[in-house]
Amino acid sequence: MKKISVIIPIYNTEKEIGRCLDSICNQTYKELEIICVDDGSTDRSGQITDDFAKDDRRIKVIHKVNGGESNARNVGLKIATGDYIAFCDCDDWIDEDMYEVLVQVLEREGVDMAIASWYKETESLSQEIKNELPVTEEIFGRDELLKYLYMRDSYRGFSYMWDKLYKKEVLRDREGKLILFDETLQLGGDVLYLAEIALNVNRAKYVDRAFYHYSQRPGSGCHTKDAHKLRDWLRAYEIVIQIFEKEQINKRVVNYVKRFLAYHSSNATEIAVRQRDDKAKTEFQEFMRRYEQEYISLNIEYPERILRYQNLMRC
Repeated sequence: MKKISVIIPIYNTEKEIGRCLDSICNQTYKELEIICVDDGSTDRSGQITDDFAKDDRRIKVIHKVNGGESNARNVGLKIATGDYIAFCDCDDWIDEDMYEVLVQVLEREGVDMAIASWYKETESLSQEIKNELPVTEEIFGRDELLKYLYMRDSYRGFSYMWDKLYKKEVLRDREGKLILFDETLQLGGDVLYLAEIALNVNRAKYVDRAFYHYSQRPGSGCHTKDAHKLRDWLRAYEIVIQIFEKEQINKRVVNYVKRFLAYHSSNATEIAVRQRDDKAKTEFQEFMRRYEQEYISLNIEYPERILRYQNLMRC
């Protein structure tokens, strides 16, 4: 039986970490290496994780000074010994058969990546995320994968790195070196990493079922109001665009990445306006202008989005 290394960066989630670890320790697929990287937590997260490790030998706990989520994930990647790699965020949880189902897909179909959908979890609602357009039931290659990843309105089930299981080989570059997260990015490291990994995938398979529960906490990174972190998020997408253009990826896929960058730029502009941060607003509006053409052309069926976008550019 092949081993899965599950990498969990942990920071100040004492209320959620127990639920997360319970869901992983109780997987029906038992051959796991559960790597918990406590990134300098100042609450009881580290102690709770240590308590779990006393009862489950598969858990490895690393305590380190705070270096950010990408640094914590890199620490986990460097010591992972599994044949397959999975990622889980410390405030999320997974259904008990997630890894068993995805391993079966990897081994039965001989693919590099097995993909499933997810649930959006808030305090009042659990919503299963569905794709608007059908996904092929057959094995598909890199170009099709990139289409699914970046046509977000149509294929929301593909969005993130934690709803997937990877063969370890696809986490290496052409020289065989382990691909690591960009630690200069305070936000968006996962955006860049997933893009780099996707370029290595020759064969992928989608499972039309949700397993992963994505907790939408107000204080999480994706809800940040910090202008510096928002800049990093936009920079991550710009790096993806540069890589895709260098690799001569289909122009329509690249345009969808630009559209998504434009969307995040508009959100950042909105935040800067509310905070009356004129310097940040001007910077974020420049991103909006740079990718205005792609945003409008790929949102023709959503006139309300275009109106909002144009209003934000003028404010």
